[in-house]
Amino acid sequence: MKIKKICIVGGGTSGWMTAAGLSKHFPEIEFSLIESDIDPVGVGESTLGHFNQYLDFLDLDDKDWMSYCNATFKTSIAFKNFRNNTGERFQYPFGTSIKGEDIHLYYYLSHLYPDMYPPEEGARYFNRQTLLTESNKFTIDPIKNIKDWNPWTDTAYHFDAALFGKFLKEKVAVPNGVKHFHEKVMYCTKDQEGNIKAVHTKSGKSFNADLFVDCTGFKSLLIEDFMGVEFTSFDDYLFNDTALACQIPYIDKTKQMTTWTDCVAMDYGWVWEIPLWNRIGTGYVFSSKYTTVEKAEEEYREYLSKTYSEEISKNAKFKKINIRHGKHEKSWCKNVVAVGLSYGFIEPLESTGLLTTHENILSLADILSMSDSFITQKWVDKFNFRIDNMINGMMVFVAYHYYFSQRKDNQYWKDCVNNLRYFDRYLEGNVDEWKDEILKSGKVFYSQVNKNMWDFNDGNIFGIAYIALGQGIVPMSKFKLHSEVKGDPKILEKCKVVHEKWQKEKKATLLELDKLPTHYEWLKNNIYVLEK
Repeated sequence: MKIKKICIVGGGTSGWMTAAGLSKHFPEIEFSLIESDIDPVGVGESTLGHFNQYLDFLDLDDKDWMSYCNATFKTSIAFKNFRNNTGERFQYPFGTSIKGEDIHLYYYLSHLYPDMYPPEEGARYFNRQTLLTESNKFTIDPIKNIKDWNPWTDTAYHFDAALFGKFLKEKVAVPNGVKHFHEKVMYCTKDQEGNIKAVHTKSGKSFNADLFVDCTGFKSLLIEDFMGVEFTSFDDYLFNDTALACQIPYIDKTKQMTTWTDCVAMDYGWVWEIPLWNRIGTGYVFSSKYTTVEKAEEEYREYLSKTYSEEISKNAKFKKINIRHGKHEKSWCKNVVAVGLSYGFIEPLESTGLLTTHENILSLADILSMSDSFITQKWVDKFNFRIDNMINGMMVFVAYHYYFSQRKDNQYWKDCVNNLRYFDRYLEGNVDEWKDEILKSGKVFYSQVNKNMWDFNDGNIFGIAYIALGQGIVPMSKFKLHSEVKGDPKILEKCKVVHEKWQKEKKATLLELDKLPTHYEWLKNNIYVLEK
């Protein structure tokens, strides 16, 4: 099948991201986008570092789009009250990864100097960018004592996703020749092989194409309703299925405009705090199996009152969002490709909302490029394998945030910390024995990561190590740590040297950071210059 014409059904952020990206790189293909006036979900305002690949894909610089979308920078994700509900907060910074032998040494340090190496210190020790984040300073220039700092790879963004879609529509997609139609798709007609020949709208218009892209959000009109691809829920691993979202004003931009997304654990889920340039986006993600919407709203308003003010809490207007977490069996079926929420969704934790959008787009672009737009089944299978493994891996990654918690203050948290027993067998013995099964099922994409969390023999550890550190997980007993340190004088000596060096370098780094502008100041002087 040679792709000469692509029809995107659904607008919003995912639709226009698809239209902008593909039309830029495949000018020989004819593009059309059909959208109806449907209120977007609108929770995808926080991104991961992967988003930079999409920006590079469009050759977009920060000054091109940030001010249009009320964007701010993001260098980390913070988790508060996830460990013990005592006000503790730990960071999961972007950038430097952790190696097994290094984390082993860190646990020796935490054993020898427990007061100086609490769980929160782990991220600071392994990634000095954490100190930059916690000081709420920002720069794109080199930072003395943070040699690995690379703002082009170690930052992400907070932004208004709806405005980003509008920006791409006006500045990229439409200028590239994408034809835009306001219509409501009602049904489709297919050929003998089951491919969609055309979609038909409420007004009676028909749109034919070689490839149809489903960007209809949770509705999944094309991939599910028209193509009949089954949907698999993540209910067994992720409990949160509802969100109450709202927008609130700043009280003090200089302090509240942080470079991290704050995730604050609650009784039955967690609250997100996303600082944009013009407002704060916030919402409570919770499980309707453990509480009611009314009780969740009461708990949320109490949180807003304590965190901001009684007036803000009283005036907050909530938008209820029903979360459909899970995935479709295939992202690409026949001549239909699902992008974004129409394919699958995990939950807002770890800012994965836009992940299935830009990763699906980039993967689709790769396939079109490698195949010269001539699609055979092998390319469809390659695409599906890649996307399936990506979302499965992220699902397990998100689930571990709850699994590693030490909270047990109610049934919700008790069930969360006991929820991944199915995966325990992958933490024991030789994981290679399960390799074939893992590759076939895709259920434990990060099984090798799990192995390394408990066996420090080899390899790099994925970011789950930061979560485990912050949650206070120690894969070695204090008895074994004591025995190893006492039994090898070299370990004790090395720990003393490393400890003294780290404390000295940490102090020097903080002094350097004091000289930098705050996140708000940097944005005001470099991105939002016209508003000064």
